[in-house]
Amino acid sequence: MRYVLGIDAGGTKTRALLAEETGRVLGRGRGGGANLKTHGELEVEKVLHRVIEEAESEANAKPDAVALGIAGADRPEDHAVLRTILRRMGFRQRVLVTNDARVAFVAGSPSRVGLALICGTGSIAWGQNAAGEIARAGGWGWHLADEGSGFWIGARAVRAALRGADGRGPGTALAEAVREHFGIGNVEEMVRIVYDGEFPRHQIAMLAPRLAGAAAAGDAVAGGILDEAAQELAAAARSVRGRLRLDERPYDIVLSGGTFAAVPALAEAATALLAAPGATVRRLEEEPAMGAVKLAMEQLES
Repeated sequence: MRYVLGIDAGGTKTRALLAEETGRVLGRGRGGGANLKTHGELEVEKVLHRVIEEAESEANAKPDAVALGIAGADRPEDHAVLRTILRRMGFRQRVLVTNDARVAFVAGSPSRVGLALICGTGSIAWGQNAAGEIARAGGWGWHLADEGSGFWIGARAVRAALRGADGRGPGTALAEAVREHFGIGNVEEMVRIVYDGEFPRHQIAMLAPRLAGAAAAGDAVAGGILDEAAQELAAAARSVRGRLRLDERPYDIVLSGGTFAAVPALAEAATALLAAPGATVRRLEEEPAMGAVKLAMEQLES
Protein backbone atom coordinates (compact mmCIF):
# COMPACT_ATOMS: atom_id res chain seq x y z
CA MET A 1 0.00 0.00 0.00
CA ARG A 2 1.23 3.48 -0.87
CA TYR A 3 0.33 6.66 0.97
CA VAL A 4 -0.16 10.31 0.09
CA LEU A 5 -0.09 13.57 2.02
CA GLY A 6 -2.24 16.57 1.17
CA ILE A 7 -1.71 19.93 2.86
CA ASP A 8 -3.86 23.06 2.73
CA ALA A 9 -2.03 26.06 4.22
CA GLY A 10 -3.72 29.44 4.54
CA GLY A 11 -3.17 32.70 6.34
CA THR A 12 -4.87 31.53 9.54
CA LYS A 13 -4.75 27.74 9.64
CA THR A 14 -3.00 24.74 8.09
CA ARG A 15 -4.45 21.26 7.65
CA ALA A 16 -2.67 18.06 6.62
CA LEU A 17 -4.32 14.77 5.65
CA LEU A 18 -2.39 11.52 5.23
CA ALA A 19 -4.32 8.98 3.19
CA GLU A 20 -4.03 5.63 1.48
CA GLU A 21 -3.59 5.74 -2.28
CA THR A 22 -7.33 5.05 -2.48
CA GLY A 23 -8.03 8.37 -0.77
CA ARG A 24 -9.07 6.96 2.62
CA VAL A 25 -7.78 9.34 5.29
CA LEU A 26 -5.74 7.75 8.08
CA GLY A 27 -4.14 10.73 9.83
CA ARG A 28 -4.70 14.45 10.33
CA GLY A 29 -2.54 17.36 11.38
CA ARG A 30 -3.64 20.85 12.40
CA GLY A 31 -1.63 24.02 12.83
CA GLY A 32 -1.62 27.79 12.52
CA GLY A 33 -1.20 29.96 9.47
CA ALA A 34 1.59 29.33 6.96
CA ASN A 35 2.10 32.07 4.38
CA LEU A 36 5.57 32.93 3.11
CA LYS A 37 4.71 36.60 2.72
CA THR A 38 3.29 37.17 6.17
CA HIS A 39 4.88 34.47 8.33
CA GLY A 40 8.30 33.98 6.73
CA GLU A 41 10.20 30.85 5.74
CA LEU A 42 11.15 29.74 9.26
CA GLU A 43 7.61 29.91 10.62
CA VAL A 44 6.20 28.16 7.55
CA GLU A 45 8.69 25.35 8.01
CA LYS A 46 7.78 25.01 11.69
CA VAL A 47 4.06 24.82 10.92
CA LEU A 48 4.52 22.30 8.11
CA HIS A 49 6.81 20.14 10.23
CA ARG A 50 4.24 20.15 13.04
CA VAL A 51 1.21 19.19 10.94
CA ILE A 52 3.11 16.56 8.92
CA GLU A 53 4.51 14.94 12.05
CA GLU A 54 1.04 14.88 13.62
CA ALA A 55 -0.57 13.30 10.53
CA GLU A 56 2.20 10.70 10.17
CA SER A 57 1.99 9.79 13.83
CA GLU A 58 -1.77 9.28 13.74
CA ALA A 59 -1.61 7.26 10.50
CA ASN A 60 1.58 5.38 11.47
CA ALA A 61 2.71 5.78 7.87
CA LYS A 62 5.02 7.85 5.67
CA PRO A 63 3.77 9.39 2.42
CA ASP A 64 5.07 8.42 -0.99
CA ALA A 65 3.75 11.61 -2.60
CA VAL A 66 2.98 15.08 -1.29
CA ALA A 67 0.86 17.96 -2.55
CA LEU A 68 1.02 21.33 -0.79
CA GLY A 69 -1.49 24.06 -1.51
CA ILE A 70 -0.41 27.26 0.19
CA ALA A 71 -1.56 30.86 0.20
CA GLY A 72 0.75 33.57 -1.09
CA ALA A 73 3.03 31.31 -3.13
CA ASP A 74 2.42 31.78 -6.84
CA ARG A 75 5.86 32.82 -8.07
CA PRO A 76 8.52 30.29 -9.17
CA GLU A 77 10.89 31.58 -6.48
CA ASP A 78 8.23 30.90 -3.81
CA HIS A 79 7.81 27.36 -5.08
CA ALA A 80 11.57 26.87 -4.95
CA VAL A 81 11.66 27.93 -1.29
CA LEU A 82 8.80 25.60 -0.40
CA ARG A 83 10.34 22.67 -2.27
CA THR A 84 13.56 23.29 -0.35
CA ILE A 85 11.62 23.20 2.92
CA LEU A 86 9.98 19.92 1.93
CA ARG A 87 13.33 18.46 0.86
CA ARG A 88 14.72 19.24 4.30
CA MET A 89 11.85 17.15 5.66
CA GLY A 90 12.80 14.25 3.40
CA PHE A 91 10.36 14.79 0.51
CA ARG A 92 12.46 14.84 -2.66
CA GLN A 93 10.28 13.08 -5.23
CA ARG A 94 6.61 13.19 -6.21
CA VAL A 95 6.13 16.64 -4.70
CA LEU A 96 3.63 19.19 -5.99
CA VAL A 97 3.51 22.81 -4.74
CA THR A 98 0.58 24.98 -5.78
CA ASN A 99 -1.71 27.64 -4.35
CA ASP A 100 -4.49 27.02 -1.87
CA ALA A 101 -7.20 28.06 -4.34
CA ARG A 102 -6.30 25.18 -6.64
CA VAL A 103 -6.64 22.56 -3.92
CA ALA A 104 -10.05 23.98 -2.92
CA PHE A 105 -11.11 23.84 -6.57
CA VAL A 106 -10.00 20.22 -6.95
CA ALA A 107 -11.77 19.33 -3.70
CA GLY A 108 -15.05 20.91 -4.79
CA SER A 109 -15.31 20.54 -8.59
CA PRO A 110 -16.01 17.03 -9.89
CA SER A 111 -15.34 18.10 -13.50
CA ARG A 112 -12.39 20.38 -12.69
CA VAL A 113 -13.85 22.92 -15.10
CA GLY A 114 -14.70 26.25 -13.54
CA LEU A 115 -13.26 28.31 -10.74
CA ALA A 116 -12.75 28.53 -7.01
CA LEU A 117 -13.55 31.74 -5.15
CA ILE A 118 -11.71 31.82 -1.83
CA CYS A 119 -12.66 34.23 0.95
CA GLY A 120 -10.73 33.79 4.17
CA THR A 121 -8.27 36.18 5.77
CA GLY A 122 -7.38 36.99 2.15
CA SER A 123 -9.19 36.39 -1.13
CA ILE A 124 -8.48 35.02 -4.60
CA ALA A 125 -10.29 33.57 -7.62
CA TRP A 126 -8.58 30.74 -9.51
CA GLY A 127 -9.92 28.75 -12.42
CA GLN A 128 -9.27 26.18 -15.11
CA ASN A 129 -11.12 25.46 -18.34
CA ALA A 130 -11.60 22.23 -20.28
CA ALA A 131 -8.44 22.92 -22.28
CA GLY A 132 -6.38 23.09 -19.09
CA GLU A 133 -5.83 26.85 -19.33
CA ILE A 134 -5.51 28.61 -15.97
CA ALA A 135 -6.37 32.13 -14.81
CA ARG A 136 -6.48 33.92 -11.47
CA ALA A 137 -7.60 37.27 -10.09
CA GLY A 138 -6.80 38.83 -6.75
CA GLY A 139 -4.68 37.13 -4.14
CA TRP A 140 -2.12 39.94 -4.12
CA GLY A 141 -2.02 40.19 -0.34
CA TRP A 142 -3.52 42.54 2.19
CA HIS A 143 -1.19 45.45 1.41
CA LEU A 144 -2.21 45.56 -2.25
CA ALA A 145 -5.58 43.89 -2.69
CA ASP A 146 -7.50 40.93 -1.18
CA GLU A 147 -10.72 42.83 -1.77
CA GLY A 148 -13.78 41.32 -0.12
CA SER A 149 -11.71 39.20 2.27
CA GLY A 150 -12.09 38.93 6.02
CA PHE A 151 -9.27 41.40 6.55
CA TRP A 152 -10.67 43.81 3.95
CA ILE A 153 -14.06 43.72 5.69
CA GLY A 154 -12.58 44.09 9.18
CA ALA A 155 -10.33 46.98 8.20
CA ARG A 156 -13.28 48.84 6.74
CA ALA A 157 -15.27 48.21 9.90
CA VAL A 158 -12.52 49.84 11.97
CA ARG A 159 -12.24 52.79 9.58
CA ALA A 160 -16.00 53.31 9.60
CA ALA A 161 -16.01 53.28 13.40
CA LEU A 162 -13.21 55.85 13.52
CA ARG A 163 -14.92 58.06 10.94
CA GLY A 164 -18.09 57.97 12.99
CA ALA A 165 -16.18 58.87 16.16
CA ASP A 166 -14.60 61.83 14.36
CA GLY A 167 -17.88 63.06 12.94
CA ARG A 168 -16.47 62.55 9.42
CA GLY A 169 -18.95 59.78 8.76
CA PRO A 170 -22.31 58.53 10.01
CA GLY A 171 -22.72 56.95 13.40
CA THR A 172 -22.65 53.18 13.20
CA ALA A 173 -23.07 50.12 15.39
CA LEU A 174 -19.61 49.13 14.19
CA ALA A 175 -18.12 51.36 16.90
CA GLU A 176 -19.57 49.06 19.56
CA ALA A 177 -18.59 45.99 17.56
CA VAL A 178 -14.97 47.18 17.41
CA ARG A 179 -14.89 48.00 21.13
CA GLU A 180 -16.27 44.59 22.08
CA HIS A 181 -14.06 42.69 19.67
CA PHE A 182 -10.82 44.28 20.88
CA GLY A 183 -11.88 44.69 24.51
CA ILE A 184 -11.34 48.46 24.55
CA GLY A 185 -13.27 51.33 26.10
CA ASN A 186 -13.36 53.53 23.01
CA VAL A 187 -12.38 53.24 19.37
CA GLU A 188 -9.52 55.73 19.80
CA GLU A 189 -7.61 52.92 21.54
CA MET A 190 -7.26 51.26 18.13
CA VAL A 191 -4.19 53.48 17.65
CA ARG A 192 -2.44 51.60 20.45
CA ILE A 193 -3.59 48.19 19.20
CA VAL A 194 -2.48 48.82 15.62
CA TYR A 195 0.74 50.78 16.16
CA ASP A 196 2.21 49.70 19.50
CA GLY A 197 2.79 46.05 18.65
CA GLU A 198 2.58 43.54 15.85
CA PHE A 199 -0.14 44.51 13.39
CA PRO A 200 -3.22 42.43 14.37
CA ARG A 201 -4.14 41.39 10.85
CA HIS A 202 -5.92 38.16 11.75
CA GLN A 203 -7.77 39.74 14.67
CA ILE A 204 -9.01 42.47 12.34
CA ALA A 205 -10.14 39.80 9.86
CA MET A 206 -12.16 38.15 12.63
CA LEU A 207 -14.29 41.30 12.85
CA ALA A 208 -16.16 40.19 9.73
CA PRO A 209 -18.87 38.16 11.55
CA ARG A 210 -19.56 41.09 13.89
CA LEU A 211 -19.97 43.38 10.90
CA ALA A 212 -22.38 40.87 9.37
CA GLY A 213 -24.35 40.88 12.61
CA ALA A 214 -24.59 44.66 12.54
CA ALA A 215 -25.69 44.54 8.91
CA ALA A 216 -28.40 41.98 9.72
CA ALA A 217 -29.63 44.27 12.52
CA GLY A 218 -30.09 47.07 10.00
CA ASP A 219 -26.90 49.11 10.30
CA ALA A 220 -26.56 50.86 6.93
CA VAL A 221 -22.79 51.33 7.12
CA ALA A 222 -22.17 47.66 7.89
CA GLY A 223 -24.62 46.62 5.18
CA GLY A 224 -22.85 48.79 2.63
CA ILE A 225 -19.46 47.25 3.45
CA LEU A 226 -20.88 43.72 3.17
CA ASP A 227 -22.51 44.51 -0.17
CA GLU A 228 -19.26 45.99 -1.50
CA ALA A 229 -17.34 42.90 -0.35
CA ALA A 230 -19.69 40.64 -2.30
CA GLN A 231 -19.33 42.83 -5.39
CA GLU A 232 -15.53 42.73 -5.16
CA LEU A 233 -15.47 38.94 -4.82
CA ALA A 234 -17.87 38.54 -7.72
CA ALA A 235 -15.72 40.84 -9.86
CA ALA A 236 -12.69 38.60 -9.30
CA ALA A 237 -14.69 35.50 -10.23
CA ARG A 238 -16.13 37.17 -13.34
CA SER A 239 -12.64 38.13 -14.46
CA VAL A 240 -11.51 34.51 -14.33
CA ARG A 241 -14.74 33.31 -15.95
CA GLY A 242 -14.32 35.71 -18.86
CA ARG A 243 -10.65 35.05 -19.53
CA LEU A 244 -11.22 31.29 -19.53
CA ARG A 245 -14.44 31.52 -21.57
CA LEU A 246 -16.13 29.29 -19.03
CA ASP A 247 -19.64 30.23 -20.15
CA GLU A 248 -19.14 28.17 -23.32
CA ARG A 249 -20.03 24.97 -21.42
CA PRO A 250 -21.24 23.92 -17.94
CA TYR A 251 -18.81 24.86 -15.15
CA ASP A 252 -18.47 24.90 -11.37
CA ILE A 253 -17.96 27.82 -9.01
CA VAL A 254 -16.58 26.55 -5.71
CA LEU A 255 -16.89 28.87 -2.70
CA SER A 256 -14.38 28.18 0.06
CA GLY A 257 -12.67 29.92 2.97
CA GLY A 258 -13.17 30.77 6.62
CA THR A 259 -14.89 34.10 6.03
CA PHE A 260 -17.50 32.53 3.76
CA ALA A 261 -18.09 29.96 6.50
CA ALA A 262 -18.31 32.57 9.27
CA VAL A 263 -20.44 35.02 7.25
CA PRO A 264 -23.09 33.00 5.38
CA ALA A 265 -24.75 36.20 4.15
CA LEU A 266 -21.59 37.02 2.19
CA ALA A 267 -21.57 33.59 0.53
CA GLU A 268 -25.27 33.97 -0.30
CA ALA A 269 -24.71 37.40 -1.83
CA ALA A 270 -21.77 36.18 -3.91
CA THR A 271 -23.80 33.18 -5.07
CA ALA A 272 -26.62 35.44 -6.24
CA LEU A 273 -24.21 37.73 -8.10
CA LEU A 274 -22.53 34.82 -9.88
CA ALA A 275 -25.67 32.98 -10.94
CA ALA A 276 -25.51 32.35 -14.69
CA PRO A 277 -26.64 29.76 -17.26
CA GLY A 278 -24.37 26.75 -17.06
CA ALA A 279 -22.89 27.71 -13.68
CA THR A 280 -23.23 25.45 -10.65
CA VAL A 281 -22.26 27.31 -7.50
CA ARG A 282 -21.08 24.91 -4.81
CA ARG A 283 -20.17 25.57 -1.20
CA LEU A 284 -17.15 23.41 -0.41
CA GLU A 285 -18.39 20.84 2.09
CA GLU A 286 -15.27 18.74 2.62
CA GLU A 287 -11.89 19.93 3.81
CA PRO A 288 -9.90 21.79 1.13
CA ALA A 289 -6.96 19.56 2.03
CA MET A 290 -8.83 16.71 0.32
CA GLY A 291 -8.08 18.49 -2.95
CA ALA A 292 -4.40 18.29 -2.06
CA VAL A 293 -4.84 14.58 -1.32
CA LYS A 294 -6.31 14.07 -4.81
CA LEU A 295 -3.41 15.96 -6.39
CA ALA A 296 -0.92 13.90 -4.37
CA MET A 297 -2.61 10.71 -5.59
CA GLU A 298 -1.95 11.88 -9.14
CA GLN A 299 1.71 12.41 -8.26
CA LEU A 300 2.01 8.67 -7.55
CA GLU A 301 1.69 8.11 -11.28
CA SER A 302 4.37 10.63 -12.24
